Amino acid sequence: MENKKEVVVETQTLNKVSNVKTPEILDLLKAGCHFGHKKSAWNPRMKQYIYEERNGIHIIDLVKTQELITATIKALSELTEKGNILFVGTKGQAASIVEKVATENGAFYVNKRWPGGLFTNFDTIKKSVQGLVKMEESLARGGEDLVKKERLFMQRESEKMDRIYKGIKFMDKLPAAVVVVDSKVEKLAIKEAKIAHIPIIALIDTNCNPDLVDYPIPANDDSLKSISLLVEILGQVVGESKKSQGIVALRNSQKATLETLAKQYAEQKERSARMEEEDRERMKSLREGKVAESKGTVVRVVKKDISGEIAAAEEAKKIVDSKSVEDLGLSVRIVKALAENGIKNVSDLSGKTKEDLVEI
Repeated sequence: MENKKEVVVETQTLNKVSNVKTPEILDLLKAGCHFGHKKSAWNPRMKQYIYEERNGIHIIDLVKTQELITATIKALSELTEKGNILFVGTKGQAASIVEKVATENGAFYVNKRWPGGLFTNFDTIKKSVQGLVKMEESLARGGEDLVKKERLFMQRESEKMDRIYKGIKFMDKLPAAVVVVDSKVEKLAIKEAKIAHIPIIALIDTNCNPDLVDYPIPANDDSLKSISLLVEILGQVVGESKKSQGIVALRNSQKATLETLAKQYAEQKERSARMEEEDRERMKSLREGKVAESKGTVVRVVKKDISGEIAAAEEAKKIVDSKSVEDLGLSVRIVKALAENGIKNVSDLSGKTKEDLVEI
């Protein structure tokens, strides 16, 4: 392919050199990077990047694409030293690639739906993400201090938020650059990046406006192979930085923490269930009168305090003993006979046998 127009790329003087190589034109051809959209759908501003029209389809000039990839690699390598990078690709064929590449190379990503205000209202979004992290830890502990209804609500809310914020956990400040797969689909992300003065790297097809991005890469942004090739190259550049390695470590640390908390909760739940089962068996044995002595089992015998009953009995005895024999309803003759023998009260009868009384 011949260059129809010289491509001028404005970049800063870069000190860092990336080890990532620019793909050969043959590799770009095999990935289908040269296929554009129909002529009727083109954006006139893409004219400088179009090689020719073939059967009503615009063909992208891969020589210029290759040059711009080289310039972008250099620029991105420098930007990674300033901060972390955010990958954005929410359309179907890009979502899984963006997540995979960003996760492997320690970059942030958005691949479901653009969270409005991520750049322009970052502090609010950041609080929401921090809330998500806390909810995940709470759920990993089994939802302590929560009733079942509250726990289910938290579970649903956590899953909903995770779909949107999963890729931007630990993003404590705005990224140094944003990599966009389709500048037309991700127009909200590009608009916010412009407002926040964040450099934009984007794959631009023949229906896109290259003037909206800082580092355009003219290529097919619909082909799975094309997206995969270019996003992986940019991901490798990001993966070289120390900052990206820190993000990988943070993600691994959180994953390990959640797994540990979940394991501890499962073990605690298992212990509680086992203890409850043992208690049920013990109560069953008690009801059946078959309490078996086991090693380490302490049986506590509770003695009933009957001192009160004893005192009451003694008091009653004193009252009875103090009564006169006349109160027993005996005849006058018997009472007189008892009195002559020194028996006047009931207590005096103590120790007297039946024979003694008959003799009296």
